Amino acid sequence: MKKVALLIVLLIVSVILIACEFQEQEIYYNGQLRPVSQIEEIIADTLEVENPDMDLEISIYEEEEDD
Repeated sequence: MKKVALLIVLLIVSVILIACEFQEQEIYYNGQLRPVSQIEEIIADTLEVENPDMDLEISIYEEEEDD
């Protein structure tokens, strides 16, 4: 019985952690609120048009200040 209860608790915790991870941050780009992944793709595609020999990957992240 304890094993079943532990398994259920672990399953619930896993679902909660997965749900938190899928809430992607949104920021404004060209006057529209968009998910960060979409903006990364737009910027990478724009740069790749001008540089067709390159396959670019863009990452947007919030800078953390070191004290």
